Amino acid sequence: MTSLRALASGSCALVVVMACQATATTPTASNPAPTANVPGPTSLPPTVPVPTAPVPTATPVRIGAVPTPTLINVDDMMGAIQQQTVFVTTASQVSAVTLLNHFTRYRIATNGVARLAVSPTGQWLYVLDADAPGMHRLRVFDVTSGNQRGAQTGVQDVVDDPRAMQTSADGRVYVLKSDADHAWVDGYNDYTMRPLGAVMDKPGCGDRLVISGWRAALLCLDAGEVAIGDLRGHHDAIDGSLRNVVGAGMANDGALYLVSADQRLGVVRTGATKVVSLPWPEDWSGVVVPDGLSFPNNGTLGTLTQQTDDGVWVRVFVSNTMETGPSFRLAGLPRGGVLMMWPFGYYTVGSTIRHVDLTTGLLETMTDVGADAAPGAVVNG
Repeated sequence: MTSLRALASGSCALVVVMACQATATTPTASNPAPTANVPGPTSLPPTVPVPTAPVPTATPVRIGAVPTPTLINVDDMMGAIQQQTVFVTTASQVSAVTLLNHFTRYRIATNGVARLAVSPTGQWLYVLDADAPGMHRLRVFDVTSGNQRGAQTGVQDVVDDPRAMQTSADGRVYVLKSDADHAWVDGYNDYTMRPLGAVMDKPGCGDRLVISGWRAALLCLDAGEVAIGDLRGHHDAIDGSLRNVVGAGMANDGALYLVSADQRLGVVRTGATKVVSLPWPEDWSGVVVPDGLSFPNNGTLGTLTQQTDDGVWVRVFVSNTMETGPSFRLAGLPRGGVLMMWPFGYYTVGSTIRHVDLTTGLLETMTDVGADAAPGAVVNG
């Protein structure tokens, strides 16, 4: 654990409270991470002194005409925090919920629980849900309005995994599929949803797809088998394995990180063809929450979520050095892991979507979206 201790209170926390309307709960964790409005953090920040606020003085109240109220747009309150929108799935719909005012922009009806992905620009939302028996449909929506822009029906052989759909740096959409003999990845045009054919495959099991930039990893979680490719037909089988993988994520430099149920960490660095073991941090304890490993789309920070006897904790670390940062207690056990868009982590408990500020530990319940909710995607804006 680093020596950083003191960001959990002070001006940063005050900005977050003013920007949201829900009631905040005070975290009990220590050692904060980078400041909230700096995109793409790559290191843990220095200690920031807590300013001393002046004691307010009372002023007389003048009785007179009631003034016309001034409407405040909380989407840009003080310009301190950029708006984000998180997309949450349930068995019947996708809800688009904003960070700053916890407003549900729109809802999209689905047939069962949908897989979600967003374009690198944050302009398009992709929704993959059931269609005819044994079939799926792939639709694209405008993120701002929620209007549908394109669709592809008759998508077959989709793997039953919430992360079965991803996007690459050029915006194309990729869907993980499998049959009794092998697993493969099919590409689709980012706007028309026109099929582009298979770009990657591996024999045997394949039940998780991870993409960052131009690099893709196809995994068999139980066996720990990994194939890594460039989404242009070239791929390599990775030597070594980390069995019983419960979390997999790729940092923005293309390094693939794996965590197992028995608290082992592994990494496949960019250009490497072998899983290398990483030391387990001494101050991390507890059971790894399924899908609890997460990385943002910029910077080098990651998070790991663990459940202990005294609660559920999200732990911040620097991925390229494994320097450990702060740990923050969450308000309940997440379903579907924690979705990270710096400086916030989004998670669901029951029917609610919630977020944690990863610089202060401030927790908020955003809104109720329906039973068995799970976070699917998040964008800036």
